[in-house]
Amino acid sequence: MSIPRVTIVIASSLDGRIAFPEGGESHLGSEEDRKMLNQNLSLVDATIFGLGTLKAHQSTYLIKNLNKNNEAKISKSQPISIVASNSMKFNSAWKYFRQPIRRWLISSSKVDNLSNNDFEKKLFFENSWEKTLISLKKKGINNLALLGGAKLINSFIKEDLITDIKITIIPRIIGGRYTWIAPEQSNEIFNLKRLWEIKSIKNLMNNEIHVHYKKI
Repeated sequence: MSIPRVTIVIASSLDGRIAFPEGGESHLGSEEDRKMLNQNLSLVDATIFGLGTLKAHQSTYLIKNLNKNNEAKISKSQPISIVASNSMKFNSAWKYFRQPIRRWLISSSKVDNLSNNDFEKKLFFENSWEKTLISLKKKGINNLALLGGAKLINSFIKEDLITDIKITIIPRIIGGRYTWIAPEQSNEIFNLKRLWEIKSIKNLMNNEIHVHYKKI
């Protein structure tokens, strides 16, 4: 069975950083980048990110629609929000658990669904992301946006599961350790034969560029 289409959606500095050196909640892009994020997330059935990303932001982005007065209103239709984590150390006080979204949890820890009422579904990680994505496909997830963090993105890349990369390049050099692809602890090399083609390039404000790459 096929797997969902998986799109990385990120904003990155010129040196590949997705957060400032001090960490915590941050959005590197401009208002136009937020509009691109809004557009990209409106095309998917679900988003997925790791616990580290959730801890940093304590919330997720909510899709907004413009009304007749050009005022942004939170859409009633939001993608399912999936957290990938083996840790059950969630803080119910986080804004994330009050947002108007459906929340699913993917974990390799066998925890009873009823043990955490903050999540609608508890799904078991099936030894590989490919097998787990097949399970998501069976549950109606056809398009998935991968929002971070670096370890989770690495896991998907190593299994060659990414179909699209939508990246806003921010013309700043930030430094620090928060890269969107985590440094390897070994000399293992990713699949260098994997090529990507540009589907679109859009110039945003503040000299930002939004690029959509598609797997060849």
